[in-house]
Amino acid sequence: MSVPASTRYSISIPAPHTHLIHVVAEFDLDALPAGPVELHMAAWTPGSYLIREYARHVEAVRATSGPAKPGPEVSGSGSGSDAAGAPLPIEKTAKNVWRVDRGEARSITVRYQVYAHELTVRTSHVDDSHAFWNGAPTYLWIPALASAPHQLTVQVPEGWQVDVALPETSAGAFLARDLDELIDSPVECGTQQRLDFTAAGRPHRIAIYGRPDGTQGFDAAAFTRDVAAIVEAHSALFGPPPYARYLFILHLGGGYGGLEHRASCTLLSGPSAFHPRKRYEELLELVSHEYFHVWNVKRIRPRALGPFDYEREAYTRSLWVMEGITSYYDRLALRRAGLLPAQRYLEKLGEEWGKLLAIPGRAKQSVAESSFDAWIKLYRPDENSLNSTVSYYLKGSLVVLALDLELRLRSEGARSMDDVMRLLAERIGGAPAGFDDDAVQALFESATGLALGEAFEHLVRGRGEIDLDRRLAWVGLRLEADWDGEPKKAGPSAAPAGQGPGAGAGAGADDAPPWLGARLNREGARSVVAGVPAGCPAEAGGLYAGDEVLALDGLRVDAGSLPTRLAARRPGDVVTLTVFRRDQLRELCITLGTRPRDRFEVVAMPEAEVGVEARARYQAWMGEPWPPRKERSPR
Repeated sequence: MSVPASTRYSISIPAPHTHLIHVVAEFDLDALPAGPVELHMAAWTPGSYLIREYARHVEAVRATSGPAKPGPEVSGSGSGSDAAGAPLPIEKTAKNVWRVDRGEARSITVRYQVYAHELTVRTSHVDDSHAFWNGAPTYLWIPALASAPHQLTVQVPEGWQVDVALPETSAGAFLARDLDELIDSPVECGTQQRLDFTAAGRPHRIAIYGRPDGTQGFDAAAFTRDVAAIVEAHSALFGPPPYARYLFILHLGGGYGGLEHRASCTLLSGPSAFHPRKRYEELLELVSHEYFHVWNVKRIRPRALGPFDYEREAYTRSLWVMEGITSYYDRLALRRAGLLPAQRYLEKLGEEWGKLLAIPGRAKQSVAESSFDAWIKLYRPDENSLNSTVSYYLKGSLVVLALDLELRLRSEGARSMDDVMRLLAERIGGAPAGFDDDAVQALFESATGLALGEAFEHLVRGRGEIDLDRRLAWVGLRLEADWDGEPKKAGPSAAPAGQGPGAGAGAGADDAPPWLGARLNREGARSVVAGVPAGCPAEAGGLYAGDEVLALDGLRVDAGSLPTRLAARRPGDVVTLTVFRRDQLRELCITLGTRPRDRFEVVAMPEAEVGVEARARYQAWMGEPWPPRKERSPR
């Protein structure tokens, strides 16, 4: 079928067990000036902010003049009167660039293979069970043709089916309006299970690769209903979805993660993702997160995130807007859809607060700084990451919660983050260019009519603690702090809920557990220090990341038994820790500290302390009357 595409790709998987994607790319060059052309490959993929050097998996690149000859490997035709099939000189000139000396050729065909054996949402994977590829690691492209339509033809083994969000022009042939849309459209091929449904007036499909664990509660109809409810909840906020149809690709291959695309997303979880309920809630939260990106990231975005330069870092201080807001709404949408009880929502909020307080790096980076440094920090964690950086996902979501509660309080319930998101969708969502980083505060203020300079200075640009307890009081809630793994004490914590590791929370309490602070990992039979939080007793005593822990006070310990032996000590005790540092045996004398409270619960304040206004704010936020009731999760 003839299509108005100057670039045409044909993908085949002739030998899946080799993990190779075979690509034939045809380029019509009539619109380009005479001379050599350069083929480029992306170094990163949008949504995952790390230079990944995808060109390292490209093999056997060769070029010929004219269109590809029809045959078992490729179909389609080119234009011009070239002597089709004549080999052309091709030279690699940079890590991801190939130069083709085309002579007088008006079209060229480039053949190559891509090794694909990494099952993540940002890479590609081929074996005898399926083929999945992202655009960035797969397609060589000519920059001067990037804005023209691109055709994709997919040939798969007998019995396989193809799922991609691109419109299908004929059997196995799909058309992207430009290179960006092609790269933004991952492809799943195989015998994947398909679940089709309509929600918010649009057709949707869930394509599931991998076998859900049938003994662990997978219910296809219930899962479909729940995903549809998520679509409806987000669409209730923004309005009709801005796509013709949408594809969820779910890989049940182990791990956890997701990557957003304009009309699809890829989700990674395990075969037992549907049971127990808490694990299933994590899957639904992942679905909700990536689907919210239909608006926030794919339409509402910083100027740096499109049009894309796929070969260089795209710096922005607003990834907290993209991911922090999305991380706040992914769970809130489950609550609004009736998929998460309010009590469970508040329980998870307490867990996240505890995670944040366990990261000393929260005092060294604002969420704006964390956003800018994503390329060198978030995706490149090391032993000191917990001391030097903080995630714009985790802290960002809590910053957005604090902002939402502040908007609700200061506007007397008339404004919330919902108003911010609707204004962003209206002003930015359909614009060809995104917003500037320094315009975010003004956009929030325009949406709410409130002056937010102080809040942004502290929460977004500052490195101080989030005063969460004070803001929760505005909706009749409070934080209670205790020690994880210890029996819950009656009544509120004696320690301020905002105190974190190293602050000595609860010091002096008779029942306070001792604290070493080091984090250990098992590496085979070895127990190795993975990290030493700043300010903890292990750091003061000279314990290093990488030390192999052997004994405590002469008794053998490992990652599993060390906490038990420490529990028999008291704060202030001096212990001797025996370690191997590289090949040298060392003994370290460490004075145990008082373990900071690290278990947090969000609970209702005493009824007498909660006024009518706080109750109304709570109901508007959580969608039910105050106080939160103890509820059992459905199913």
